[in-house]
Amino acid sequence: MKILKRTKGLLRFKVSTGTITLKEGENELSDAESKLIKEHPMYEALVKTSGLVEVAEAPKPKAKTAAQIKAEKKAAKKAEEEKLAAEEAANADSEGEEDESKEDSDSEGEEGIDLSDIDLKKQDKKALVEIATALELDTKGLNADQIIKLIESKK
Repeated sequence: MKILKRTKGLLRFKVSTGTITLKEGENELSDAESKLIKEHPMYEALVKTSGLVEVAEAPKPKAKTAAQIKAEKKAAKKAEEEKLAAEEAANADSEGEEDESKEDSDSEGEEGIDLSDIDLKKQDKKALVEIATALELDTKGLNADQIIKLIESKK
């Protein structure tokens, strides 16, 4: 527990285990010491006159394990892929490209995308990133030309 003492000078509490001294500023006390001080008969009076304030301590966050971090990344990646697929489906519906999206879904094999039907040079960067993500390629920090080269190397 932390106690903030606002007035100058020392405060001494004589307790059963000895003397506990509070200095000006913030004082850290163990749980046992704080319990003894609160039980002291002059504690309430000293809180009023010397401005003692108990400082609430924020609980420390627990460290994440490697498995938890990996699971969070996997869930985030899956959610991102689902979002991209939903956006792609919405774009296809709004532009009237339903036939093209059906061909893409029919031509998907083990890799997920048939690259022979797609002209990569005509695709925008967002579409290229979606294709590369489906092929499990990392596109972080790459421009459109570099992504095209990466996808073509996967063919």
